[in-house]
Amino acid sequence: MILSPAERSYLYDSLAKDELIRPDARADYQFRPIEVKTSFLPSSNGSARVRLTDGSEIITSIKSKVVLAAEEKSLIECDIDIPGFRDDSNFVANLKYNMTSLLNKSFPFESLKLTSKYAFKLFIDCVVISYSSFPLTFISIACYLALKSTKLPKLISDVNDEETAEQPLFSDDWENAQYLGDLNDSKSFNPPLIIVIGVVGKNLLFDPSAEEEQVLENGIIISWYNNDISTPIHNLNFSVHSNMPNYKGLSQQMIMKSILMARKHCANIVKALDQAIEEQTDDGVIF
Repeated sequence: MILSPAERSYLYDSLAKDELIRPDARADYQFRPIEVKTSFLPSSNGSARVRLTDGSEIITSIKSKVVLAAEEKSLIECDIDIPGFRDDSNFVANLKYNMTSLLNKSFPFESLKLTSKYAFKLFIDCVVISYSSFPLTFISIACYLALKSTKLPKLISDVNDEETAEQPLFSDDWENAQYLGDLNDSKSFNPPLIIVIGVVGKNLLFDPSAEEEQVLENGIIISWYNNDISTPIHNLNFSVHSNMPNYKGLSQQMIMKSILMARKHCANIVKALDQAIEEQTDDGVIF
């Protein structure tokens, strides 16, 4: 919904106060309620669906392929499809660029290594069925959930294959398949996340709604990986309903404030997503 000038002025004043008032009564660090479902696509190694109360919905599917690691530029490919937008449109290209950059810079690729020569390559397909506000955070959340639920077949051949020409052999029993996180030598596997933060006056807003986006002065994208801030960090126009008439430059102080805010709250976001995965049932029903 496009706000009138009077509505934009009222909302801006509410969000710019020292004690801000958001239209849905959320705190500055709170996300909108979401419903998630994982591992529901039988033909995928991993899958997730994220649905918001406003009808926004994103489905992510992950498939794997065995490749020669030396012949691949990257072991992850991410594709994003949004109905009504061409694949080469600026909107889709920017979303894809942000997700691809995040995964290439902040992903434990050692988890995908099979043998001396071979590795798994992951193909991530995100379909944004509907959205009301800038969808990057929820695309990131859907990818996070899908990666956490991804299972790969168990390797049964020798990992040292430098002198052999055969491809790796895997167990035929899918019950022996391992979660992607179990292939990582570290204690925990948490894929990277992207957090969208809106700037209004001296205040910062996690997950700005479509109405809030219309009065933002700027927007910040922050990446979170391995329990700390990661690259990329940059500003962007989030609004899909206006040209940000209140747009202003971004000060160093606001960037530092956004980093501190993310460090304070992002660990709880990851914890909530992990808890949502643990509470999933295996009924395979999403509607």
